[in-house]
Amino acid sequence: MTVLNFFLPALAFNLISTAQIDKSFLAIPVTAALVTLVGMAAAYAVYRLVPWFNRIDRPAFGVMILASGFGNVTYLGLPVITGMLGAHYGYVAILYDLLAATPILLTIGVFAAARYGSGKNVSFSASLLRVLKLPPLWGVAAGGLVQVLGLAVPQVVQDAAGLMGRAVIPLMTFTVGLALDFKDLRRMTIAVPALLLKLILAPVLAWWIGSRAGLSGEVLRAVTIEGAMPVMVLSLVIADEFHLDVPLAAGCIAVSTAALFFTMPVMMNLLF
Repeated sequence: MTVLNFFLPALAFNLISTAQIDKSFLAIPVTAALVTLVGMAAAYAVYRLVPWFNRIDRPAFGVMILASGFGNVTYLGLPVITGMLGAHYGYVAILYDLLAATPILLTIGVFAAARYGSGKNVSFSASLLRVLKLPPLWGVAAGGLVQVLGLAVPQVVQDAAGLMGRAVIPLMTFTVGLALDFKDLRRMTIAVPALLLKLILAPVLAWWIGSRAGLSGEVLRAVTIEGAMPVMVLSLVIADEFHLDVPLAAGCIAVSTAALFFTMPVMMNLLF
């Protein structure tokens, strides 16, 4: 919670307020939204139409929808992007996540989880309010406002935000490690289509859609890296909240994270 409420908003503000606003600020979230939605739709089709997989129960079905669509684009994507491309491109992870992936998870993803899990009622207004209350989103908004209005941010504020932001990556990496659970891997064969969609199809879509949206160079590479990320840790929270198959969700996160070290280099070499 400390990362979400304090350090990540500071990082978001620091990255957005110092980035150069251009067409990528629209193209990145549009690409992210399309990659996410296509992944969810593809999973729905596979697990409804392929005989080998269409007999899974509803809580497992809901997990497959979430696993196919939502990647660990900030908690793991941000460290990978900054490590491979430099801290300057960290804003790509912020835009990809906070303007597309997480809002979709907390709206459409929550509706899917409620349908295939507990079945408890959820409202669009409550889901939208949940998105608007995200502290990192306010960091993005504050950084964008500084850019649009051309405000001069006192150096002490930027230094403080940068210092807090530097704590995010090690804390995020530690959090990802805590979320890995390899105890229940016996049923992971049913997750193979979902993981292939997430680790193989998603980076191809991110590269293809991003390039046609006008992205190029290192920004396109960063967006493709985001598409290649393993299953989102936050999906485990949603699975638990709506009584989906939590052990299966944890297994998807663990296996996809381990597989990332093999799949991402292959996909990046093929696409670039």
